[in-house]
Amino acid sequence: MSYSAPPPPTTPSPLPSRPFTIALSGSSSAGKSTTAHILQTVLRPLFTIHQDDFNKSFADLPVRPNGRLDADAVESTDIPRFKAAVRHAQRTGGHMPPGFASWQDPAQVAAERALAVGRVSESARRAATVRLDAARRGSGVAIIEGWLLYQDAEIRRLADVRLFLRTSKAAAKYRRMTRPGYGDPDTTDFWRTEEYFEECVWGNYVKNSAGWFVGGDVEGEPDAERCRREGLAMRPSLDMGVEETFEWAVGVICEALEARAG
Repeated sequence: MSYSAPPPPTTPSPLPSRPFTIALSGSSSAGKSTTAHILQTVLRPLFTIHQDDFNKSFADLPVRPNGRLDADAVESTDIPRFKAAVRHAQRTGGHMPPGFASWQDPAQVAAERALAVGRVSESARRAATVRLDAARRGSGVAIIEGWLLYQDAEIRRLADVRLFLRTSKAAAKYRRMTRPGYGDPDTTDFWRTEEYFEECVWGNYVKNSAGWFVGGDVEGEPDAERCRREGLAMRPSLDMGVEETFEWAVGVICEALEARAG
């Protein structure tokens, strides 16, 4: 879950055209980072930018009416700075704006990526690499990833493919609460509790994503017309496995690359 890019040149020069940009979004614990890690190994993107690196400090987080800090609201991310970083990286082939520094531990990121890649068979990764290389025809690609990204119309425009990893509440809760340190009744970290998941994680997902589903039911059928109009590719089922999700994502990306090439 870390930004990765080449070292900046002394004076970055604009690219003749922006890289083909793939966005992944959805609820917390829907598998976005896992899918992004695996895609990185087969796409070899010019850059990958994660929303986590643009989280606001605790002092600047929104506060809910009951006094709870909310680190999972749209407002908990510095969205203007995130968009500016994506635009800058697109213009310069992956170089971040001056002063940017990821807060994430590279060793931990590498370990997480290895675990993610290990959940997809070598044959599936090899087949995806062949298919993607043929579809991209040497063009540069990039990945942006984060929760609740598509509420912002400009972020949608910055992406050429918009993958939405929908999930069930039960699966999202299980994945989150079984992370190390989460669900411990003695934890002092407000974001690790079950109550926080219910109110903030899932509550924000429902609030901000209901419009893309029939009747506002985020565990029901997607609103196909609105998704088509706004260019969202919804994961076909709520809780597809890791390899199935990866293969679906590769298919969507290849179709978009082939359509762009004509």
